[in-house]
Amino acid sequence: MSELLHYETLLIGACLRSPELIGQVFVRADDLSGEFHAEIWQTMKALIAKGQTPDLVSVSDSCAAPIGVMAEAMRECYSTSPELVIAWSEVICSKARRRRLATGLAALADSDHDADMLLHYARELLLGVEDDAPKAERTNRDIIDERIRALEDRMLGKASHIGLTFGVKDLDDLCYGMRPGELVVMAARPAMGKSALALQAARLNAEQGKRVAFFSLEMDVGELFDRMICQGGKVWADRYAAPESDDDRLYQNIGPTVKALKAADLHCFDNIFDIEGITAKCRALHQQKPVDLIVVDYLQLVGSKSSRNTNRAIEVGEYSRALKMLAMQLGCPVLLLSQLNRNVETRPDKRPLMADLRESGSVEQDANKIVMLYRDEVYNEQTPDEGIAELIVRKHRGGNIGTVRAAGHLRWFTFSDLAFTSQKTGAANYDPFN
Repeated sequence: MSELLHYETLLIGACLRSPELIGQVFVRADDLSGEFHAEIWQTMKALIAKGQTPDLVSVSDSCAAPIGVMAEAMRECYSTSPELVIAWSEVICSKARRRRLATGLAALADSDHDADMLLHYARELLLGVEDDAPKAERTNRDIIDERIRALEDRMLGKASHIGLTFGVKDLDDLCYGMRPGELVVMAARPAMGKSALALQAARLNAEQGKRVAFFSLEMDVGELFDRMICQGGKVWADRYAAPESDDDRLYQNIGPTVKALKAADLHCFDNIFDIEGITAKCRALHQQKPVDLIVVDYLQLVGSKSSRNTNRAIEVGEYSRALKMLAMQLGCPVLLLSQLNRNVETRPDKRPLMADLRESGSVEQDANKIVMLYRDEVYNEQTPDEGIAELIVRKHRGGNIGTVRAAGHLRWFTFSDLAFTSQKTGAANYDPFN
């Protein structure tokens, strides 16, 4: 008998003799390579889940493995010491991870993918094997104690329920900013200012010491930084594009922002257009230092190196799902920009609805929050709301929805609070479980 099979036999025998040991080890059924071992282990775990004791009789009655295999394991086992059993399980898990890694790399070596796709799949394989590492499972008590401590911190003013800022306080107050693990969709028709608001959020959070990754699929990084300089210096875009030779105040206006941007942990990319590249770059950045915010501008321009799906709506839905999973895995918000379809143009009231999300697929379901932008001056030159933007929260899991009115300074790509606070309208109770 090989060393690995010996350890598997000892583990099964110890847990049959002392079933309470099963909860102290982190072994999956497919970690076991011996004949009948995976089936026996799976049966033992299933009996535990049903509240039954996985002893020799109950396990042999519930699976097709010969009772002699289990009886032999119990005879072979010379100790039920928790320390020894945990040590055996760690050897088994380590060998299983090496086995999966070797199998996966061999399969990649025999595939016909190009170098870029091989690199992507290799990264995914390594991350998957890394996630297989034994981890202590938190109990309900641990989770609840953590949530109560967080509640007490908020009550005492030591922490805030608001996550990362959009740069508009009223919007942050309504939808609690952007919180870890969330997919926040920001949607609008062209020329409403969604890229400006997203870039403002990225800049402000980066200047506050956060690590931000910004993926632009329609503007190069030079234009992104030009816009951020205009935002911070409150400089009109045309003045910045065609400055007067003696405009000394221009440097005074933009100086502090230039200095802040140079020091900011802000990473802008204009050369990554596929979902594989976006996720791989985010994970690479996160390994160096945890990423606090990811911005993707915008969903409909994202592609894939491997997609063969002819249904664009399903394909786009896969991208939104991948970004939602990325947010949860990295523990940071993903701000995803999205275009709206033309249906909004045919209605008398052109304020967007969730149904207007272009090629929405599963975007509505994946998103924790959906914020839509509307500026009446785009459609009505005589509007009394010139310079006013409506930031419409259409979906908010765990909070209210409603509309925030904000000042839209699009000549320097900025949104800000109006002079009078609490400019919220149409707020409605929202059931977070729907």
